[in-house]
Amino acid sequence: MRGQYGAPCSQELKRKVLEACYQPDDVLVMGFTAEERDRYERFKNLFPDALAPLIEHGLDKSDCLAMVERAGIEIPAMYRLGYENANCIGCVKGGEGYWNKIRRDFPDQFEELAQVQDEIGPGAYLFYNRKTGERFSLRDLDPNAGRHNEPVPECSFFCQMAEQEYDRGREDE
Repeated sequence: MRGQYGAPCSQELKRKVLEACYQPDDVLVMGFTAEERDRYERFKNLFPDALAPLIEHGLDKSDCLAMVERAGIEIPAMYRLGYENANCIGCVKGGEGYWNKIRRDFPDQFEELAQVQDEIGPGAYLFYNRKTGERFSLRDLDPNAGRHNEPVPECSFFCQMAEQEYDRGREDE
């Protein structure tokens, strides 16, 4: 499901694809937002020349969602449903709040993973009790546990500046 190096899907669908396509003279432009600066810094350990223009412009996820909406582009379904990320439904990287929302919005996917956990046992459990250190299954997840702070599309000052810069660039074409 996921291990000390993250979920295998990230390795297969992101890292291996990048490694297969990457050329030494490529410039990687990443979509890390302002709240992902730490993640970007870790990424730069592998690709020191990678750029993150959203971070450079101080844009967070709500800015980006607002800009996409204002451009007349429909935001991905998972964001419209109030999820923090547009991951696969039932992403093993999700936290307790995410899984409680999946339980409500997508009960079949919740039950499918719960059944896999039943078959495999504790090694497949995603969560652990911080007090006891004991792992527990989705079936034992407190329905009120976790947090879920969905980003609300909202264009901040930095967002407005970035849009103006973008509009100036289009006028120059």
